[in-house]
Amino acid sequence: MEAPSPPLAFRVDLHCHTGWGSGDSHTDPNVLVAQAKAFGLDGICITEHNQLWDQRKVEQLSDKHGFLVIGGIEVDTDVGHVLVYGLRAPRRFIRLPTIEELRRMVDEVGGAMVVAHPFRKRQKPPTAEFCSGVGLEFVERALELPFFDLVDGVEVQNGIAGPLERAFAGVVAGERCLPTTGGSDTHRHPEVGTTFTVFPGGIRNEQDLIDALKAGEVRGADWDAEGIPDRRHASILPRDYTGIAPG
Repeated sequence: MEAPSPPLAFRVDLHCHTGWGSGDSHTDPNVLVAQAKAFGLDGICITEHNQLWDQRKVEQLSDKHGFLVIGGIEVDTDVGHVLVYGLRAPRRFIRLPTIEELRRMVDEVGGAMVVAHPFRKRQKPPTAEFCSGVGLEFVERALELPFFDLVDGVEVQNGIAGPLERAFAGVVAGERCLPTTGGSDTHRHPEVGTTFTVFPGGIRNEQDLIDALKAGEVRGADWDAEGIPDRRHASILPRDYTGIAPG
């Protein structure tokens, strides 16, 4: 008898850090998963800084909690941070790649790349008036950034970014005809799910994620944008939580 297929995941946080792989986080991955499930997410992607989890550990964590966990990585490149899905090696980047080198590596394994928080350290327009004047000039300059030619999507809904940065990234992604994603960029477990990615058709695994990204069948979102009650503040788990993710 065949094992039942895992449930479809529709709301997935594609940008998460833990204390097992990111020096700027102290989050236990088990607590992160339990918190994501308590908040009403359907899955998370662990994207440590410049290093990958062993795929077996990703699968063990997912199986332990009965929850979709996908392994990824956030790579420092010459143009900023890039989220990568589908890569298996190197386990750790000793020499950081250029975005062109990273693109070639990802293409070799059929993976996908999303530029993370593209305007965090770049100049942004002073207001959200992007259709004329100074705002339009900022948009036109941003559209010329060459790294947009090398990625499969844009992280518009970054959990640390402010409203103006998110709106600006959204306009640029739209003009570039690139799919948008969302990820909390969490380094502490209560931050997970601040923003997330919606997969309208649902995903069950890493390959589904990659396929959806490349088909443009994703969108970056948050609870308000989706019209979903935000219940996160009522269900924060203690940092030393030791149970299995509540169902």
